[in-house]
Amino acid sequence: MLHPCVSGTRDDGALSGRRRPPRLIVVSPHLDDAVLGCADLLARCPGSIVCTVFAGEPAVPMRMPWDKAGGFADSREAMRARWREDRRALALCGARPLWLDFLDAQYGATPGVEAVAEALAEQFARLDAYWPVCPLGLWHSDHELVGAACRRLLHTHRLAHYIAYEDAIYRAMPGVLAAGFARLEEARLGASALSADAIGGGQPLQTAALKWRAVHAYPSQIRAFGSLPTDVARVERYWRIEPRLASGRTRAGQPPLSTRT
Repeated sequence: MLHPCVSGTRDDGALSGRRRPPRLIVVSPHLDDAVLGCADLLARCPGSIVCTVFAGEPAVPMRMPWDKAGGFADSREAMRARWREDRRALALCGARPLWLDFLDAQYGATPGVEAVAEALAEQFARLDAYWPVCPLGLWHSDHELVGAACRRLLHTHRLAHYIAYEDAIYRAMPGVLAAGFARLEEARLGASALSADAIGGGQPLQTAALKWRAVHAYPSQIRAFGSLPTDVARVERYWRIEPRLASGRTRAGQPPLSTRT
């Protein structure tokens, strides 16, 4: 059963009728999340940018369990290797990286929602010809923070709407996806299902093999997981997120997604 904030598949003519795929600016909490969650979509939209929020390196090297599990001695070694991995993975998808310097939660310097929202708004304004794509923001504290920042941009009218992708791995946990939709409902936001074909201009691509190669361009993260979580191979799903009107409905016939309000 669909959550009350969710409506059925919406392959807008304005989306599916496009001859050329759009360029996207995809927000990724960490240096792998965009590829894990929407490599298919990235491959359909060459020339896109992946903006990773938590891509900063601590000023003083730190030794953390996750970095050790990935095979690194400290945070400096980890981040520099992960930047290289990210470049390789995104190149396979026809995308390029944009790294913000916030530190991820393991390093203990979590920013506020407003700081992340402002940083993202700056990039969206600078790249206003690119369609914004954000994570739903599921389970992990960094993911939830990024999801909240993206929702903040809707409420402050810095974005009119955006495409959301489901956070791979976390969406498979019992109740986590439903909780994500519940947050949208509480924020008076609606979610309309979109297909990758509709967003990417109906490009007839076989992207499963490409995604497999791109995911495996992050060997340190697979090493830290112990093995690749099975959810990564599941079909990617996308949603159009937008404010609800006073009637409780979303705006019908909305123009193609953009950062312009």
